[in-house]
Amino acid sequence: MSAQRIEGLLPAGLPALIRKQLGGAIAHVEKSSGSLADIFRVEGNGRELIAKCYRQPGQAAREAASLALLQSHSRIALPEVIAIHAAGEPGEALLMTVIAGEPASHVLDSPIMIDRFADECTDLLLGWHALAGDGVFQTRAGAPFDTFTESYRSELASLCDWLHTPAAAQLLYLSQRDALLDLARHFDALPPSSAGTPSLIHDECHAANFLVDPESQRLCGVLDPGWVRFSHRELDLRHLKEVRPDFRLLETYLAKFPLDAGVHSRLAFFGVWEGVRHLEAGGRYNQEELNRKIARAKQLLARPVPA
Repeated sequence: MSAQRIEGLLPAGLPALIRKQLGGAIAHVEKSSGSLADIFRVEGNGRELIAKCYRQPGQAAREAASLALLQSHSRIALPEVIAIHAAGEPGEALLMTVIAGEPASHVLDSPIMIDRFADECTDLLLGWHALAGDGVFQTRAGAPFDTFTESYRSELASLCDWLHTPAAAQLLYLSQRDALLDLARHFDALPPSSAGTPSLIHDECHAANFLVDPESQRLCGVLDPGWVRFSHRELDLRHLKEVRPDFRLLETYLAKFPLDAGVHSRLAFFGVWEGVRHLEAGGRYNQEELNRKIARAKQLLARPVPA
C-alpha cells in the first residue's frame, strides 16, 4: 500500500504530526474502535505510537490528566502522553506511547492464570483505593464534596438534565428516558456503603484495560483510565464483571475487602448511569443492555437488604 493510502486511514490533520513524532514516514496503521474513541496503532521509522481519536472534544486533555494522576501513584506501566492534537476541537486526538502487553480479557484462559491475574489485579486496585487524597470526593469536573452522596447527586443531576436535551432524544426512546428519570429518584433509597472514605479510582476498571505479559501472563500494565480522581471505590467495582465475568474480579476483591450486603444494589445503580454517561460523551452503548441494567437495578432496589 502506498504511503498516501496508508495515511488516508488516519483522520485528517493527524499524519503530519505523527510523521514528526516518528521522525519519518508512516509505514503501517492498525485501527480499533472503542466506546468513546477510535484507536490507531501507527508504526514507522522503527517506532510506534497510539493515536486515540475521540468523538467529542475535551476528552483528550481529560485522559492525559488521568494518566498523569495515576502515574504519580503507580509503579505499573501506563502509556506516556506524547502530544494532544487539536485540543478542545472536533477531531481532537491524544498521542501516546505503546506499552508492552496484551489485554487480559483476550489472553487468559487457564483457570490457574486467571486466578493469579485476579489476585494481582485486585491487589493493584486495593493499593489505589487505600489512597484518600485530600479526604474529599471529587466529581469528574473536579468539584470537591465532603460526602460521596453529595458528589454523586451532583453528577446524577447533570445526567438527568442531559436526558431532557435534543441530543439525548436522538439516542434514547422516551420510555427509556422516563425509566432512567424514575430510577434517579431512587438514589436516596440506596443502602449506605460501609466504605466511607474517598479512594483513588481508575474509573474504567475491566479486564480489557489491564495488560498481561503474553509469555508469563503476569499483570504488566494498565490502559484507558476514565476520570481518575478521588471518589468512591465502588465506582471502580461497578466495571469488574462487565468484561470476562468468569475472571471473578469482583468476588476476589470483596473476599479481600468485604463490603455490606447493599453493595450489589449500588453497583447495579452506578452501572446504569455509567451507560448514560457514555452516551452523553458521544459513546456507543447497546440499548438492550441499558434496558437490562435498568431492570436489574430496579429489581435489586426492590429487595430488602439483609441485615
